[in-house]
Amino acid sequence: MTLSLKNVLRRFLYGFKSDSNGSGLTPGKKRAVPSAESYQTAKTVLFVDDEPSILKTRRLVFEALGYSVLTAVSGEEALKALKLHSVDAVVLDYLMPGMDGEETARCIRKLRGDIPIILSSACLTVPERLLEVVTVAVEKGARPEALIEALEQHLHRCLIQQPSGTVKLVPIESGGVD
Repeated sequence: MTLSLKNVLRRFLYGFKSDSNGSGLTPGKKRAVPSAESYQTAKTVLFVDDEPSILKTRRLVFEALGYSVLTAVSGEEALKALKLHSVDAVVLDYLMPGMDGEETARCIRKLRGDIPIILSSACLTVPERLLEVVTVAVEKGARPEALIEALEQHLHRCLIQQPSGTVKLVPIESGGVD
């Protein structure tokens, strides 16, 4: 099946997935269309990439999913955006002119040590030291769902008090305690 932006948005908004033999679409879990109220409480994601077409596509997809989207074409611009806006997560490219993804991630960690940083790069290899700074890495050429799932997993987490008195980080959806 050819993935056009229209098909990608339809799949994410309405939850259509390929059937087991790949011959068609079957309805999956339906997503709610964002309401006016959800935009007021939308999570803000900062996308950092030196390719404007990538930023434009990600803006379209993630705004359609109900996120508030900021974009930056460089590490320097990303740091300015972080200082000016409340950002819940950063999706960061590795190869960029000027500040590369590693330097940008390290500066972001100094500003906001708790923010999820998702590395989204087309590089086949990145320095091991970079993977220690970012929260998770998703291949830029991977299916769009991979980035969406990684972002949702790291944005929709909460702290749950365990019976033993320890604190466990779990997805909000589970809401349970082991």
